Amino acid sequence: MMVKNSFLTVLFVSAVFFIGGCSSSGGSKDGEDGSGDGSGDGYGSSGYGSGGSGYGSGAGGNPRVIYFGYDDSSIRSEYDSVLATHAQNLIKSGGQLTIQGHTDERGSREYNMALGEERAHVVSRYLVNQGVSPGQISSVSYGEEQPESYEHNESAWARNRRAVLDY
Repeated sequence: MMVKNSFLTVLFVSAVFFIGGCSSSGGSKDGEDGSGDGSGDGYGSSGYGSGGSGYGSGAGGNPRVIYFGYDDSSIRSEYDSVLATHAQNLIKSGGQLTIQGHTDERGSREYNMALGEERAHVVSRYLVNQGVSPGQISSVSYGEEQPESYEHNESAWARNRRAVLDY
């Protein structure tokens, strides 16, 4: 009976995310169960805004956050233009950037620290390959310690699997 209830709960949550993914305001979905985070590219109508760095939170999400799949540190192609824009900004400005790697709560503390570090390093290598000086970039892993969401479900875990670009 418990397995049946769990299955029905997962099925219902998956259906909700699938329907939400079909809306015109969300981004693509790509989490552990295919539901993901719906982050999009984050530029909205203005895309640029506050804070001297040339970036703000667009209506479609946050262009300073790169989300990852479950147990994965690969940058999805939907973030290519976001990271290319960050690279151009860093090259022109000569500014400094800290990349924060984060994970969801699943896995050991040690594993999550290593995965968060790998996510930060992958983003760093991507920017360096775009021409950013390695001296402009530092990285830190927070593992599961600073979640974006404190809930315990796939939607929350998808939001917590991220790298944050902090100027």
